[in-house]
Amino acid sequence: MRNFNTRFRLRDTDRHIRLLYTLFLLLMLSGFTFSFFWAHSMTGLSPQGIADHYLGSDATYGEPMSFRELAEVTHFHLFTMPVVFMILVHVLYLTEASNRLKQLTTYGAFAGVALDLISPWLIAYVSPIFVLTMLTGDLLMLAGFLVMFSIPLYEMWVLEQPLLAGKKSD
Repeated sequence: MRNFNTRFRLRDTDRHIRLLYTLFLLLMLSGFTFSFFWAHSMTGLSPQGIADHYLGSDATYGEPMSFRELAEVTHFHLFTMPVVFMILVHVLYLTEASNRLKQLTTYGAFAGVALDLISPWLIAYVSPIFVLTMLTGDLLMLAGFLVMFSIPLYEMWVLEQPLLAGKKSD
């Protein structure tokens, strides 16, 4: 995978541009953190809790998710999750991280998105064992996010020296 832009790097930008990217990354961290707590409140993040969320449970008086409910959740996530990860991948590609790490992070994160999108359907219509598929997807997305969050922040604020000769940091 060839980098789409080899001239612009986060480390070369002035403080205001780095602040903009930092604020975006912090908002994404807030979104991921909120999603984690929301998922925990709904399922306890346990395999049984996740299965009960989609299949219903006598213990929680929950009804199984209907086709329409699954379609609604999938529709929303199908449009938002790829866009969020595409933007995060874009930010990662503006760093000096190795191409191998960029590729692994990109493919891993998008594989996680795909697993997360298909898992509710598999849980509801095939078997509760696909809870493991969902958890795998979530772990891939989390790992990808942590890489796409930490490397840009490190390069922008810890390695403040610009890469381009003669360019000074504000």
